[in-house]
Amino acid sequence: MNRHTTVGQRWLHAPQHEFLRKALFQAHMWIGIALGLYIVMISVTGSAIVFRRELNIWLVPRTVPSTVGVRLTADALRAAAERVYPEHEIKTIREPRRPDRPVSISLEKDGQPSERLFDPYAGTDMGHAYPPTLRFVEWLVDLHDNLLAGTTGRFVNGLAGMLVTLLFVSGAVIWWPGRRRWRHSMTIGPPAKSRRFAWQLHSALGFWSFALLFVWAVTAVYFAFPEPFERVVDYFDPDLTDTVRPAEPVLLWLIQLHFGRFGGLWIRWLWALLGLLPAVLFISGFIVWWTRVVRRRLQAAMAVRQVTTAA
Repeated sequence: MNRHTTVGQRWLHAPQHEFLRKALFQAHMWIGIALGLYIVMISVTGSAIVFRRELNIWLVPRTVPSTVGVRLTADALRAAAERVYPEHEIKTIREPRRPDRPVSISLEKDGQPSERLFDPYAGTDMGHAYPPTLRFVEWLVDLHDNLLAGTTGRFVNGLAGMLVTLLFVSGAVIWWPGRRRWRHSMTIGPPAKSRRFAWQLHSALGFWSFALLFVWAVTAVYFAFPEPFERVVDYFDPDLTDTVRPAEPVLLWLIQLHFGRFGGLWIRWLWALLGLLPAVLFISGFIVWWTRVVRRRLQAAMAVRQVTTAA
């Protein structure tokens, strides 16, 4: 390609030699390395909490087996709980309004509180009101959303979301390999323990998942800093005095897309699987960086040391 070709033509045919692409490649690489552990954490926790609502439904009894018979009084329920948990102190008994719902009884033993659900008709223990599994899931939610640091963690998450957005956008730009080779960058070759396979995996997965990854990153910024997004929604609202916001459905759809809150249960399984893509992209990118940069430098340093020793 001669020197009279335009930048656009050179980018179309052989972008690898362009300064802008090289600069973006370096920015993409170092942002990815700097955020690596964060990306893996967000990826894994995001996949783990996809079934948050379903786990609440599956693990916490919502209705009693039968409402046939006489409903027990509060004193009778207290006596039933004391028989099952004689070493606990009964703190409170909360009866629901609906007759088919279990009663929640708060207990305490050695200063440790717990909450159990009881059948108000049979007086039987139905299980935890807040099982350990759900407590662990809520801990993962707090880690994913707030980094276990409240509003400060949410703020840091927003800043990290901006960097991850930049990471994905720069990756999309440097993905383009040239007019003759772009089809090869959309496919993955046979699995192999090599840098070439890691690069193919990184490149192809990044291409096919870019739209979803971009939505995840941008909505993560929205959760931390909603005001700019709300102002954009208001910009497209011709009448701010009414309750109709024409652009709001787009924002709500992006939020649903972030959590996979549409379709059936199979969507949740799919989102749990797709949620691991950022972790896979980091690992494959790290392998490429290690073999391309670190290993070469180590080999060069070892060669210099051998020459020095021999001399």
